Amino acid sequence: MRLQGRHYFSLFWVLFFALFIYLALGYPYKARLVPLVVCIPCLVFALYRAYVEFSGKEESAPVEEDALLKEIKEQVGEVSLGIKARESVDAAEGRRRFLDILLWIAIFLVMIFAAGFLVAIPVFTLAYMRFKKESWLLSSLCSVGLTAGVYLAFVIGTESYLYEGLLIPLIRQSLQS
Repeated sequence: MRLQGRHYFSLFWVLFFALFIYLALGYPYKARLVPLVVCIPCLVFALYRAYVEFSGKEESAPVEEDALLKEIKEQVGEVSLGIKARESVDAAEGRRRFLDILLWIAIFLVMIFAAGFLVAIPVFTLAYMRFKKESWLLSSLCSVGLTAGVYLAFVIGTESYLYEGLLIPLIRQSLQS
């Protein structure tokens, strides 16, 4: 059997996750929880994928499902679904979008630096979603849900410390004085 690019790619992921699991085992208990929780399932999936590729048992969808999917695609066009057809993006529009992404990332980083994670996450999520014209209900639910997920996973689940920013300690100190 001759190794192909996809085989190298699968081997890369197996080695990548195995290396991170090995490195995480040297961490203190609390520090290794998150890497192990993420990397062990990923290693299992990478091993499975490598097995499928090396054994040559490439999974394929049943023929009936392919025919059904083709029929649905023919009957329901992109326009009837309300999905806008993909338009080609010129270079100027591509640069504008790239700078827009960089600006949002910079705003998020500044918010984390100034106010900390538990304040920046809901404020940023709400602001971004409202700016992109999502409804108040969806924006609020996503902000609350994301903040709750981060709080439960990191603060309660791993009992770890999240960066509080510069303003929270200043406010706490002024209230104690």
